[in-house]
Amino acid sequence: MPVILLIVLELILTPIFSRHIITHMINLERGIVGVAMVHIEPGKLPTPFAGGGGPGVNLIPESTLAASLVIMGWIVFWTAIGAWRMMTRDA
Repeated sequence: MPVILLIVLELILTPIFSRHIITHMINLERGIVGVAMVHIEPGKLPTPFAGGGGPGVNLIPESTLAASLVIMGWIVFWTAIGAWRMMTRDA
């Protein structure tokens, strides 16, 4: 199940949220790690979903600093959750 959810997130939701601005959900869109990654990858990088924010690609407005903070936040959060789970699991 987690693999299916990751596939849905990365192949379906991330391209939609990175290209289309939904005004009521703009802050939620900025918090998705795939959207943040699109802001920091090279512009001419060939990807299946035309990532990289090259010419003619409309991305949601987000600074490189904010994108980097989102990525670091995801890393720290999931590392802390994993460490907590390892400390509290039954041996």
